[in-house]
Amino acid sequence: MQKIPPLYIVRSIKQSVQAQEKSNGAQVVQKVSSVLLIDDEPGILTILKRSLELAGMNTYGFTNPVLAVEHFRNNANSYDIVVIDIRMPHMNGFQVARAVKEIKPDIKIAFATSFEINNKEFKRILPSTKVDAFITKPVKPDKFAEIVNGVMVNQS
Repeated sequence: MQKIPPLYIVRSIKQSVQAQEKSNGAQVVQKVSSVLLIDDEPGILTILKRSLELAGMNTYGFTNPVLAVEHFRNNANSYDIVVIDIRMPHMNGFQVARAVKEIKPDIKIAFATSFEINNKEFKRILPSTKVDAFITKPVKPDKFAEIVNGVMVNQS
């Protein structure tokens, strides 16, 4: 897995905050969305969580996918989207996606991974699971928030 240098992360978050301040208070997010983030890397989870919070979204994060699914089972109606890393111990992202879709079939799903994957390839692996976005890491925090917001704005 590719490591993101700490300096890059700090600069990206600062640039994201500055860009939001320059927008003269224009609201980036149409409504307050609630996002469940699942990534086994605590540092990455913290950065992704913070980028969504800066964009005005409510977020809750887990490094353990098994605990995340259990939390989702008890709080499914609190979330609009689940963002999942694909490669994790105990339960991979595909298994997590299947589990949360069984609990709440209309939940939005986004995969965040350092491996290239596209919708066509995914449909071959899990044909019955709809994925709303694929996010390739590393991703700049402001771009990550923009992608997640875009999925939420395009709710059906």
